[in-house]
Amino acid sequence: LFVTTPVLSCAINVAVNLFGQRMLEALVQRPEQARRVLRIINDAIVAVTRAFNDVIPAEIRRNSVAENRYAPPGYGQIDGCATQLVSARHYSRFFDALDREVLGLAPHGGLMHLCGAHARHIPAWRAMPQLRAIQINDRAVDDLARYFDGLRDDQLLYVAPTPAFPVERILNITGGRRTV
Repeated sequence: LFVTTPVLSCAINVAVNLFGQRMLEALVQRPEQARRVLRIINDAIVAVTRAFNDVIPAEIRRNSVAENRYAPPGYGQIDGCATQLVSARHYSRFFDALDREVLGLAPHGGLMHLCGAHARHIPAWRAMPQLRAIQINDRAVDDLARYFDGLRDDQLLYVAPTPAFPVERILNITGGRRTV
């Protein structure tokens, strides 16, 4: 029996879900207030993640959407979908450290799910030792070559085929290396 945790996401996703455009505006107009809100959200994500880790043994605990984002015991996951809404500079200033903190709760780091246009963040994610894999689907798959070339050799890519990127095209780009 495996127990799958719910999607706890990450600070940017939760903040945008709660506050919408006002959160994005705060990054520019009220950065200290934005940092405070993001810190509160991240602290809640960290607390809930630790609670799950305390009560669900690692050998049976799986991350959300485990049927197609499988990770062995000791790996975590966050959803970085809303990172497509911010510049690389804003990601670096507001979200990078928070994502590192959440992914760092898992002994072996973890995976980030992406479904939009996020490729400008590849340099930040390459430099994130806690980030062990990226899962791309929908629009994000269009940037497969950029992810494959831009990430570290020890960072895996989980790729969901699309009509424009069938399995054959994915394998042509990656040679089957680092690709699930």
